[in-house]
Amino acid sequence: MKPISLIIEAFGPYRDSVNLDFSELQDHSMFLISGPTGAGKTSILDAMVYALYGEPSGEVRKIDAIRSDFAEPERMTRVDFSFAIGEAQYRVERLPKQLVAKKRGTGMREQNASATVYEMKDGEWKVIATSAAAIRDTVQRIIGFRKDQFLQVVLLPQGEFRKLLVASTSEREELLHTLFRTDLYRKLQEALKAAYDDAKAGIEANLTKQAALIQSIPHDEDTIVLTAQHVRELLANREPYRDGLVVKRDEAVAEVEQFNALRKEWAVYNQAQQSLTEAASKLDLVKAREGERSSLREKVQFLTSLTPTYELYKQFSDKQSALKTLETALSDTKKGVEIASQQESKCTEAHEVLASQAETIQANRTTLAQLQQQSEKFDELALLNKELTTLKSNLETQDREKSDAELQIQHKLVADLEFALVEARKQFQANSKDLEGIPRIQEQLSQLQRYSELLGQKQKLQHDIDGKDRSLAAIDESVKNSKVQLERLEHLMAEGRAFELVHLVVDNEPCPVCGSTEHPQLASKPELYPTKEEVEAARAVRDEAIQKQASEIGQKETLVIRLHELDEEVKEQVSKLTSLIDGFSEDTFDSIQQDLLSQMEQLTALRSDTEQLSKTIATNEGELSGAKETLAKLEMAHKELLESLHDLEIQLSSVQAKIDALSKILPTTDLDTWRKQIESLETEINAYDEQVKVCESNLEAARKQLNAQQGRLETLSAQVQEETNSLDVIYKEYIKSLQSISLGEVDFIEALGDYNALDTFRTELYALDEDFNKAQAVYDAALKVAKSIVEPSATVSDEVYDAAVERRDALVGNLAAWEKETKHIETTLASLEELDVAMGESREEVEFLSRLNDLANGGEQGFKNVTFERYVLGAILDEVVYAANLRLQKMSRSRYSLERSDYTGGGRGKQGLDLAVMDAFTGQSRPANTLSGGETFLASMALALGLADVIQSYAGGIHMDTMFIDEGFGTLDPDTLELAMETLVQLQSSGRLIGMISHVPELKTRIPAHLEVTRGDDGSTAKFVIN
Repeated sequence: MKPISLIIEAFGPYRDSVNLDFSELQDHSMFLISGPTGAGKTSILDAMVYALYGEPSGEVRKIDAIRSDFAEPERMTRVDFSFAIGEAQYRVERLPKQLVAKKRGTGMREQNASATVYEMKDGEWKVIATSAAAIRDTVQRIIGFRKDQFLQVVLLPQGEFRKLLVASTSEREELLHTLFRTDLYRKLQEALKAAYDDAKAGIEANLTKQAALIQSIPHDEDTIVLTAQHVRELLANREPYRDGLVVKRDEAVAEVEQFNALRKEWAVYNQAQQSLTEAASKLDLVKAREGERSSLREKVQFLTSLTPTYELYKQFSDKQSALKTLETALSDTKKGVEIASQQESKCTEAHEVLASQAETIQANRTTLAQLQQQSEKFDELALLNKELTTLKSNLETQDREKSDAELQIQHKLVADLEFALVEARKQFQANSKDLEGIPRIQEQLSQLQRYSELLGQKQKLQHDIDGKDRSLAAIDESVKNSKVQLERLEHLMAEGRAFELVHLVVDNEPCPVCGSTEHPQLASKPELYPTKEEVEAARAVRDEAIQKQASEIGQKETLVIRLHELDEEVKEQVSKLTSLIDGFSEDTFDSIQQDLLSQMEQLTALRSDTEQLSKTIATNEGELSGAKETLAKLEMAHKELLESLHDLEIQLSSVQAKIDALSKILPTTDLDTWRKQIESLETEINAYDEQVKVCESNLEAARKQLNAQQGRLETLSAQVQEETNSLDVIYKEYIKSLQSISLGEVDFIEALGDYNALDTFRTELYALDEDFNKAQAVYDAALKVAKSIVEPSATVSDEVYDAAVERRDALVGNLAAWEKETKHIETTLASLEELDVAMGESREEVEFLSRLNDLANGGEQGFKNVTFERYVLGAILDEVVYAANLRLQKMSRSRYSLERSDYTGGGRGKQGLDLAVMDAFTGQSRPANTLSGGETFLASMALALGLADVIQSYAGGIHMDTMFIDEGFGTLDPDTLELAMETLVQLQSSGRLIGMISHVPELKTRIPAHLEVTRGDDGSTAKFVIN
C-alpha cells in the first residue's frame, strides 16, 4: 500500500479541513511527522487506520472520541484516504456517528456513521462497497490485513510496536498465514484429516454392521456364533432337520385334502335338498293367488272391449269444449263491436271542435312572429343594463377604496422598524466586544484540560507500575517454586534410572552407570519415579514462569519509561500554564479552572444571545425592506385608483345615453313583460297543434278497431254454426256404439274410472303370470337336481377336521420359518464375507492415512504440535529472521540476533514459530520480551523491515510499499540512534515509503522531508515541508 492523499476534517485536534498530498514529498521516501506534544501527529496515523478499518490505531483511543472539540456544530467529521496497491488506486471515505446541528430549527441531531469504498476505473472513482460488511471484506481483500495485523507490520503504533516481536506461535501463525497466503498447506492438512476421519469412520461403521449382522442370526445359547466360519458351521448343521419337517408336512396336507373332498360332497347334497324345499314353498305361495289372477284377467278383457266407445266419447267431449269456447269468443266480439263504435263517434266530435278554433290560432301565430322580430333590440337593451349595473358597482367599490387610512398605518410601521433596528445594532456591537475574550479562555481551559489528563495518565501509570511490582513478587515466587520442583523431579528420575540398572550390576564387572568394578552401595528404589512427560511438563512450567517473569519485567520497564516521559510533559505543561495564566500553581488549579469554566459558561450564553440578536437584526432588516416596498406600492395604487374613478364616470354616462335611445324605439322597456307575452302565445299554439295531432291519431285508430271487430264477428258466427253441426253427428255415433255393447250411458260413465287404470291392471296381471311360471320352472329344476345327487356314505366331525387343519398349518409354518431363517443366515453370511474383504483393504488405508495425518497435523508420528503449514511458515520465518538480522546485528553492534526457538514436540501448546534473542555477549538465547525498551524497539523495527523484504520477494504477495513508526526512537542512546538512522536511510533506495513520529532533535536535522503539525488556538494544521 502506498498513500496518495489524506483529507481529514473535524478530526481529533484538526478543526478545519487538512489535505495532505503525498506527491509533495517528491523523491523523498522517508519523512518525519514533527510537532509539539498533543498537536495531533498520531492523529494523522489514526485517520489512515480509521479510514481503512473504522477504528483508531491505539488501544486507548476510542471511536467516540475522534471528533474535534474545536469543530463547529455544522461541520461534519470525516476522513478521505486515497492509496495505491500496485497499479490499482482506491479511495475510502468514512464519517463516524456524531452530533451535528439541525438543518432546520435549532438544536443537535445524531448523524449515523457511513462509509464508501471507491476504485479508480477509466479515470473516475467508481463505488465498489457501501455496507459495513462489504467494506470490511473489501478492505481486507485489498490491503491483505486485518487491523491488528496491519498494526504489527505496516504501522507500528506508539507503545505497541513490540507486538509482532513477542507474539505467540498462534498469533504469529495467523499473521504469516495471511501475509504469505498459505491456504494450500492448511487445506492439505484438512483434506488429510478428513480422509483419515472418513476412512476410520468407515472401519467403525463396518464393525458396527458386522456386530449387528451376527446379532441378527438365530441360534441356541450353547452355540458360539462370532465369525463367518461359525455361521457356515451353523448352516451345515441345520439341513438334516428340514427333511423330517417336509415328511410330516406332506402327510398332514394329504389328510386335510381328503377331509375337504368328503365335506364338499356333503355340502353339494345338502344344498340340493335345501333348494328343492325352498322351490316347493315358493310354488305353493303362487298357487294360493290363482283366484285373484282369474278375476283380474276377466276385468282386463271387459275394459279392453270399451276402447272403440271410449274413443267416440272422447271426441264428443272435445267438440263440446271447443264449441263452448267459440260461443264465449262470439259474445265477447259482439261487445267489442259496440265499444269500438262508441269510441269512433267520440273522436269524430272532438275533431270537429278543434277545426272550429283554427282561425283564432292563426291570428296568434301572426302576433307571435311580430313580437319575435323585436328580440335583437331587447337583447341589446339587456346587455346595456348589465353593463350599467357593473359600472355602478365598480364605481362604488373604488370610491370606498380611495381612503388613505391604510397608507398612514404603513408609514408608521416603517418608522417603528427603523427605530428597533438601530437599537438592536447598538446591542450587538456591545456584545461582540465582550465576546472577544472567548479564544483566550478556550486556550486556557484547553491547556488546563491537558494538564488534568496528564496527571490522570501519570496516576494510572503509577498504579500499573505498583501492580506490576505485586505481580512480579508473585511471579518470582512461582519461578522459584517451579525451579525447585523441576530439580526434585530430575533428581528422582536419575535415581529411578539408576535403580532400573541395578539388575545389570555384576561383581567385579564395570558399572553401567559409573564404570566402577566396585559396588559398595547399590541404588535403591526412589519414593517417586516420575515419567519423562512429567519432567518435561515441570520444565515447561518453569520456562513459562521465566518467560512470564521476563515479560512482566519488560512491561514494567516500558511503563517506567513512559512515566518519566509523562513527568517531563507535566513539567512542560506547568511551564505553559504559568506563562498563560497569572497566579497559576498546582494548588490553585481547581479554583482557576472553576473560575474559567464559569466565565466560559457566561460567555457561551452571551454568544448564544448575540447569535439570536444577529438573526433578529437580519429579520428586522428584511421586514423593513418589505415594509418600504409595501408603502411604495400603496402610494402608487392610491394614485392609480383616483384615475380609474374618473374613467368609470365617463363610461357610465355613455352607456346611459344608449339605453335612453332604445327606450324610445321599443313599445315597452320591460323585458320580462315582453318575454312572458311570447311564452304565452308559444304555449297556446303548441298545445293546440298537439291536440289536433292526438285527435286525428285517435280517430284513425278507432275506425281501424271498429272494422277489425266487425270482421271477427262474422268469422266466429260461421265457426259456431259449423261446430254445432259436427257435434250432432259425433253424438249419434257414440250412442250407436253404446248400443252395440249393450251398455247404458250411465253405466259407461261409471266404468270410465276403471278404464283409465287399464294399464295398471294389465301390469298386475302380467306380474302374477310371470311369478307363477317362474316358480314352476324353479321347482322342476330343483327336483331334477335333487334326484341326480346320491347321499354320501361317510361323515367327518368339525372337531376332527379343525384338528387336522391346525396340525397341517403348524407344520407348514414351521417349515416356512425354517427356510426363512436359513435364507436370512445365508444372506447374512454373504454380507459378512463382503465386509471381511472390505475391512482388510480399509485397515491398510487407515494405517497409511493415520501416518500422513499425524505428520501433517503435528501428531505423535511427526513434530508434535507442528503442523505442515506451521512447518512451511517456519521456513518462511527463517527467511524473515535472516533478513531482520542483517539490520538488527548492525544496529546492536553484532550483539543481538533473532532466532527461532527449538521445538521439542513436548507440551500441549502450538509450537514452531516462537522467537528468541541470541545475546552474543552471554552466548545464551533468551525470550524476546526480556529486552529493554530501546532493544525491543530495534528488534521490532528490524523484524518488521525483514518481514517486508521477504513479502516483497514472494511473487503475488501483499504489497509492502509503506511503513509508519510512531515514537520509539527516544529510547535509543545517540550511538544506537545513529545506527538505526543509517539502516533506515539505506531503505530509501528500495522505493519504500517510511514515515516516523519522534521528538528526537537529531532526526529533524537528518531527515529533510517533514510533515509539520502546528497547534493553534482553534485547532491544529498540517503540511509537507522539504528542507
